[in-house]
Amino acid sequence: MFGSLLILLILPLVDLSRVRGNQFRPIMKFAFWFFVVNFFMLMWIGQEHAESPYLEIGQISTAFYFIWFLLLVPFIGLSENSLMDTATE
Repeated sequence: MFGSLLILLILPLVDLSRVRGNQFRPIMKFAFWFFVVNFFMLMWIGQEHAESPYLEIGQISTAFYFIWFLLLVPFIGLSENSLMDTATE
């Protein structure tokens, strides 16, 4: 649980995009809504009993939460940087 808060501290380091706001990043805007849905799913799972379908949903949602910060944010940033470079050439 403490790791879910500590991972927010590395966000400035893993966001490799040249543009800092999501307003001008179309792929990140789309992916952001997956994060919001995952956030609400984790809130819903947190109030359920520890039974079979809820455990698996919670594990998948938790894995996506950490994958979001460690893999998706840097990958989307790098891909948007390369898309901007090819668009200006």
